[in-house]
Amino acid sequence: MRKTLLTGLLFLATSTVNAEIVNTQLGLITDIYSWGKSEVTPSVDGDTLIKIPTELANCPGGVYIQHSEYSDKLLSMAMAAYFSNQTVRFQVWNDADKIWGGSKENYCKVRSIRLTKK
Repeated sequence: MRKTLLTGLLFLATSTVNAEIVNTQLGLITDIYSWGKSEVTPSVDGDTLIKIPTELANCPGGVYIQHSEYSDKLLSMAMAAYFSNQTVRFQVWNDADKIWGGSKENYCKVRSIRLTKK
């Protein structure tokens, strides 16, 4: 019984973690906004907001890149896609604690980006 319960809890924990990471639809980036220092909401300092239709209920209008040691790499790929009108797909965290805190609209946190030729 104990082994079955432990196995069930482990499966549930693994399933929950996997369920939080999802892919957006393939689409074109329409706008990119970057913040330096925000006096109103310090948690968005250095973040970049990317408007793109995602087809995700938690963040239908776009995604964001949180400022980190990796943000320049993600942003350079997003900029390349934007300026070349290249379609792009983002892998994002689709859970409430990773929704961007800088606006009333929801934007999911980017985990990775993939450019796809038309």
